[in-house]
Amino acid sequence: MNGLKDKRVLITGASSGIGAGMARVLAREGCRLVLHFNRNQAGIEKTLKAVTELGAEATILQCDFRQPETLNGFFKQAWSVFEGLDGLVNNAGIVSKTTALNDADGTQFLETMAVNLHAPYLLSTAFAQACILAKQPGAIVNNSSIHAQATCEWFSAYAASKAGLDAMSKVHAVEWGQHQIRVNVLAPGVVPVERTDKILSHPKMAKKWHDKIPAGRYGTTDEMGEATAYLLSDATAWMTGSVLTLDGGLIARGNYPSR
Repeated sequence: MNGLKDKRVLITGASSGIGAGMARVLAREGCRLVLHFNRNQAGIEKTLKAVTELGAEATILQCDFRQPETLNGFFKQAWSVFEGLDGLVNNAGIVSKTTALNDADGTQFLETMAVNLHAPYLLSTAFAQACILAKQPGAIVNNSSIHAQATCEWFSAYAASKAGLDAMSKVHAVEWGQHQIRVNVLAPGVVPVERTDKILSHPKMAKKWHDKIPAGRYGTTDEMGEATAYLLSDATAWMTGSVLTLDGGLIARGNYPSR
């Protein structure tokens, strides 16, 4: 991807799954990386090893996004690693599954919002302020989900947080466009990661999903990384406020019976 060599990028939630895939791809593109994690120390060390073996400069930082009062200090630390940042990838998130009746007091709902929506809001705003002060352009990629567009039972908190992330991204794109700060959204479909790979790879489950996906297969974490690199690169210099859906056609098809 043109324009990514030596770019300084913060990736949140980089200890596993899509975040780790993003880190590997951006490392191959020559980016310098700040890799965030919360609890998965072994995972972030694995990601760090992978990106450094690819030749990338990288460092890791810990922060619990359920504690919003820590976000300002975390961002300042991330900005200082390479004396600035060119890109921010808000990838960290909670995939919460519960019915509203089972979360009647909204405890899980609020926790999901804190990590999936409030933290990206705070980090994006801090990034924009820093870029404006430094008189430099910037690019933000917010990792959303197809659940923001079409969802199902058990996902009220998660779907609401991702729909909010999509809307917030469009507003930020409008507010910060004059400062040459671009904000775009990646909306992944079904992508097996460490915590879901076993169940999704079971033959019955795989057939169930593959039959629903026009492309006939799941996505991969590296494909999500490639899309992230695209959104950060010069190839999308005039692209902002957009949602890029990577789901093998799942949302486009809808829930129609097979013809």
